[in-house]
Amino acid sequence: MKALVKRLLPESALAWLRGCESDMKLRRETLHQMKRFRRNYARRGSTRKSHLETRIVFFTHQIEKGLSHTDFRYGFGKKVLAQMALLMETLRTTDPDIAHNEVYRTALSALHEYRVRHETKQFDLTYAKDLFSQRIWNEIEFTNDRSGGDLIIRSADKRDNAELSFSQLMEQRHSVREFAETPVTVEEIMNAVRVAMRTPSVCNRQPTRVHIITDAELIKKAMPLQGGFRGYPMPPALVLITGDNQTMMNQDERNECYTDGGLFGMSLLLALEEQQIAACPLNTMLPMKRDEATRELLHIPDSEFLVMYIAVGHFRDEVKTCKSQRFSADEIVTVHA
Repeated sequence: MKALVKRLLPESALAWLRGCESDMKLRRETLHQMKRFRRNYARRGSTRKSHLETRIVFFTHQIEKGLSHTDFRYGFGKKVLAQMALLMETLRTTDPDIAHNEVYRTALSALHEYRVRHETKQFDLTYAKDLFSQRIWNEIEFTNDRSGGDLIIRSADKRDNAELSFSQLMEQRHSVREFAETPVTVEEIMNAVRVAMRTPSVCNRQPTRVHIITDAELIKKAMPLQGGFRGYPMPPALVLITGDNQTMMNQDERNECYTDGGLFGMSLLLALEEQQIAACPLNTMLPMKRDEATRELLHIPDSEFLVMYIAVGHFRDEVKTCKSQRFSADEIVTVHA
């Protein structure tokens, strides 16, 4: 029957019918995807172990970012500490092997650095002590884990980046959020973009688009909409990576721009690092109003999904950044043999 219909109907009618079928499938599968996400994301208040760990990692990173500020603000993070105290206490009751839980240990380490930094200056930490149980407060004091906190990045250590192996470059790359005052040029960024062009994409359709922003006023307007760069000086340049849905061919590819754009983003980060240029990826998973405001501000075409920002600049002589402890490979790998 299908073969007969295909022979009898003109291509324009077949294309219309296929379009209607695709629209219905897109709606059905997007709803199915939404329901799966809704069942599993780490929503506030969940006591599932993986959810507790997800939220603790997030708040640990907030503490590390505060510790890394050159213009350090004593007493920062009261709301974050309140969340961490409850989450860590709940995780203690959920994980019988809490002593070996890397997420918990890294959180203790970051909080230890927070505590030491404040107590060294005799800053009153009563507000923090009152949030945590005495047991966790003692663990924060006496932990010998140093996986959390901040570390120092020096521009002098980047001079031989072009000579490093891939594994060395990966190991030494860290996100940097404070940059030298020396402007970074469009051509410097373009050199890295040219390297990243070798990034693979679905059927070589190359959906990634790159928007380079060096206008200081535009950057000042874009960063509050992004929302994750508060407390830092504005970066000298901002790169917005997007994915053009005009390169996609059916409803099954509705998320492909994020995959291909993410691959391109990592290539670009490594190319910048190789060329001794500092960078920090920033997410663009924005609420609808901020997404639309960003599109209007930067004149982003309707066909393009926002994938990520990358803040770009030259390395300072010395700057602090987050340690951002990684899981071991064994923890994330499942072998299907």
